[in-house]
Amino acid sequence: MKILLTLLTALSLFGSDFALMKTSFDKGDINRAITYARTNAMQGNIEAMYDLGLLYYSKGDVKQAKTWLERSIKNEGKGELGLAILLFDSARDKKGYERVTTALINAPKTALSKALMAVSKDLASARSDASAEDYLRIAELFIDDKIIYENLQRGLYLTDIAAKKGNDTAMEMMGDAYWRSNYTAGTLMVAPQTGRALNVALEYYRDAAALGNLDATAKMGKLHINGPRNLRRIQYGVGQILASANGGSALGAQMAAELYMNGQGVRASRQNALQWYLKATDICVVNRILANIYGKGEEAEKYAKAYADCTKKGSTKRRYHILFEPF
Repeated sequence: MKILLTLLTALSLFGSDFALMKTSFDKGDINRAITYARTNAMQGNIEAMYDLGLLYYSKGDVKQAKTWLERSIKNEGKGELGLAILLFDSARDKKGYERVTTALINAPKTALSKALMAVSKDLASARSDASAEDYLRIAELFIDDKIIYENLQRGLYLTDIAAKKGNDTAMEMMGDAYWRSNYTAGTLMVAPQTGRALNVALEYYRDAAALGNLDATAKMGKLHINGPRNLRRIQYGVGQILASANGGSALGAQMAAELYMNGQGVRASRQNALQWYLKATDICVVNRILANIYGKGEEAEKYAKAYADCTKKGSTKRRYHILFEPF
């Protein structure tokens, strides 16, 4: 009985440590998260070894990340996918990408591992067999993942390949990288080589819009209105924004509301602006604008609450491409 109680206590402590590790990581305290994972990993917990590798990677300590992911694999735990991503991050030639494919041989077959294999084979052989979606899936690892160490330059390179392969989302993201405005916050990439080249951004948006991407259509319209003189075509821009809004884009509706609120290319109309804002409430900040427009009363309170709720949700939302393992 004493042995059983000791075992249950140990399991309880490990479970508690995992929760504390995860909470610390979500709060941005990676060093504290590492402490919890390392304590368990040093005691032989294989799942903690894997988690510790991911934590070190998220911190940018590639050497320690590789050590602990390999230790997890040696003990028949997870780690193949994490190690393959780490190797991919540093690969720049045929041998580098071949190491990635070797690391993936025994990895569980998931959409992510299959995409990584396809893209690595492409880059190892200078072929172009992997799909645009595969390239974009891997690009997103290095753009917005909360575990993998962010590498925007790498993400930009892969996203551009996806765009050249005809993916309209990738085209829009490339436009965002070259525009860097408040309207690109959702998919914004900042990489040293992009600068702020609005003519390049416009070209990407135009290509995405031609494929039916309504958000890219709205952004293209806004650039034609707010861009430098050589890009300015105000009435054409207004038409693109209204087309996007009428097509159902919340971003287009927000931009249309701003046009009417400011009398920019259209006759100013607070009522028209209100109607378009009401169709753009999927965008968090629009709820705050509506609360201010209504001022007080039931409607103002409703949108103020909606804004508070979506702000809180946005601050806690996490997107993980690979996950920690409970220990």
